[in-house]
Amino acid sequence: MAFCTCSAKSLTWTADSTGRNQFELWVDPYYTAVNGTHTFSADPILRLNCDAERETDWWLLEHLLLPRDILLEGSVNPLPVGGWAARKWARGTYRQVALDETNLVQALTEGFPEPWAVSLFMGNVVDLVSAADTTKVNGRGYSGLLVSWGAWHLVDNRLIRDDWVETEIKIKGDDIRPSRKLGWSFRGGWRENFNDDIRDAVFASIVRSRTDFRYAGWNPLRNSSIEMRIDLDRRSFPRLVFQQISLVVGKKFPLAGGKVAFCMSAGVVDALRPAYDGALRHFAPHGPKLLLRPDIDW
Repeated sequence: MAFCTCSAKSLTWTADSTGRNQFELWVDPYYTAVNGTHTFSADPILRLNCDAERETDWWLLEHLLLPRDILLEGSVNPLPVGGWAARKWARGTYRQVALDETNLVQALTEGFPEPWAVSLFMGNVVDLVSAADTTKVNGRGYSGLLVSWGAWHLVDNRLIRDDWVETEIKIKGDDIRPSRKLGWSFRGGWRENFNDDIRDAVFASIVRSRTDFRYAGWNPLRNSSIEMRIDLDRRSFPRLVFQQISLVVGKKFPLAGGKVAFCMSAGVVDALRPAYDGALRHFAPHGPKLLLRPDIDW
């Protein structure tokens, strides 16, 4: 359950007449997933009016510790996996795709530390609707506890064997309408790596993205995106030892009469101290790296 780029598309369907079981296919260049949701309530999966962004966030926060749904998900990160494949099987081309000392394949695929994951979510899953039409689902909102597991780790477009477990508290939503797309995510948690050469981390992350297809102004809250994450060294916790900080900001430009929008995001991920020890230390030297995420929203 990650927050993704602006070109993401979602398809949901209800498995039974009671409305208590629902499936979703989420397709995105950076994160593609399929999940199934079951509600423990006798009522269908809840529908929540999301016309007011703050009120939606507040409802999800209020019900954070009142779980009524469970969700199981399998996910894969296509572009990050593609970066690994390019480095492994097209080394000559991979090395040539560079700008000064920045490898552009790394810049386009950095920031996703795993190729795939299996996740279990316990909390609240709501279908987001508008007051004008409560029968049409525009997206989904989540608040609760998420536990994820995987068996591999990605670093510098290399695949490293590592059983890892990540546990986090999350509030997330995606409201997709013909005239605009709005997505947000607030989460905090920790990741345990069973490979001793990879340092464990405590993290916090904030993401917000909005695309207005019929707006061409420069309001910073519209046609923009921001993603910020801070990782702390878990071994030193509760003493705050910063391990890594990343910041990505984006601007979106509506085109073709409001039918599509070009999205350009850029930022930096700065490893303030090495996140790797032993045999992996030379794979990922500390220091800043450029992040580039061009996209088309439609």
